[in-house]
Parts: sequence; structure tokens; C-alpha cells
Amino acid sequence: MIFSKRFVNGVIRAFVELTIRPHIDELDQVPMTGPYLIAGNHVNTMDGLVMFSYIPPRPLTTLSKEENFSNPINRMVSEAWGAIPIKRGTVDNNAMNLCLEALKEGKMLAILPEGTRSRDGVMAQGKPGILPLAVKSGVPIIPVGFYGHENFWKNVRSFRKTDFFLKVGQPFRIKATMRDLDREHRQIITDELMYRIALLLPEKYRGYYSDLSKATTNYLEFTTFEKESGLQGEMARE
Repeated sequence: MIFSKRFVNGVIRAFVELTIRPHIDELDQVPMTGPYLIAGNHVNTMDGLVMFSYIPPRPLTTLSKEENFSNPINRMVSEAWGAIPIKRGTVDNNAMNLCLEALKEGKMLAILPEGTRSRDGVMAQGKPGILPLAVKSGVPIIPVGFYGHENFWKNVRSFRKTDFFLKVGQPFRIKATMRDLDREHRQIITDELMYRIALLLPEKYRGYYSDLSKATTNYLEFTTFEKESGLQGEMARE
């Protein structure tokens, strides 16, 4: 049976509203149009469910591992979100091109650089896969921090709602070229990005990025949301 995108997203939104208490006022800072990369920490499944439930009508998409399209339920959700399939453990040029095309269309693209769920909400070291996309597209990155819902599934089993917190940081671009993304520098740049997410979280959730004195911004160029109003048109003219 084929379910419509509207139906699937409606079911997801109903589930989210039934099970969480959202504290997401800062989501209003995100402009209504893109293109932007949204980079966040990854606690559990609820990160994506909440983002895709409350960010509309902003045009948001994300990456989804290729295996999800083989599972009927995961495929249904991924297709409803317009997710881009990606092959894990390899350089997926097709996924990269689809991501770049989505950004040129003015969409926002959500990426979780840790690559896997922490489950306890504590940050792990980020992976540099987001960097080529950020450098090639030149679009700003919006750091987003999720916290408070690490016990979500336990609370569901006890019929209790879970507080879900979402924080939005200052956008920035990566000041680097593809040549800068060698083995030595790509993790340094990734860590600079991840510290911007860590700054949005309470101390107990910062994990690998707990020591904020190590945070540097040598490869980050900070901007504001207002300055990006013409970016979509600039990309379209390239």
C-alpha cells in the first residue's frame, strides 16, 4: 500500500505531540527559506521526528542510509521526508550530487555528524563527512543542539511525556578549500564545528567536547541569518 507524504507526516506529528513536551521556541530563528546545512548531535530517533514535525513549512531534507529503503516502515518515512539515500562506508558521489542539487533548490539539509545515535545524549566525536558538502556548496551551517530526551523510550513504556529541548546557534561557513580537507586538518575542522553544537548543550551532555577551552574557530566564518536572504538566488545563478 502506498501512503501519501501528508499522511505519513501527519501520523509522525500525532505521535510526537502525544509523547513529548517540546521546548523548541528557538526553531523560530531558522529562516523560512534556505539553503542551509543544519548540523546537530544525535541522541535517538526523536531528533529527526521532532525536526521534521515542527520545521515545516521550511523545506527540509536529510540523508538516510541505503538500508532504510529496504525496510517498509523506514522506507515510508524516508520517502515522506524526501530523504537522500547514501551508501555507508564509501564515498557516495551520487548522494553528494543529490545533496548539492537540493541546496541549489533552496532546501535545508540536516546532517548529524556523529553518524550514529548516542542513546544517552552524550556527544561522541564527529565525523568529517559533512565537510566536503559544506565546502563545495559554500552554504552556511546552522548548529542545533538536542537534549533532554535520552529516556524517551523508557518514558513511553511508562506512559509519560518527555521534555524535548532544541537550541539553535549562530550560523557559520567553513573557511577552507577542498585541498584543506586532508587527513590532518579535516578532523580539526570537524571538531570546531562540533564545539559549536556542544556550546548549545548543558555540560553533562557535551561528552567528547566537554572542555570548551579547546574550542577554536580558525576555520569558521560566522554570519547572521539576515545576511543570507539572497544566497538562494546566488546559487541558482551558478
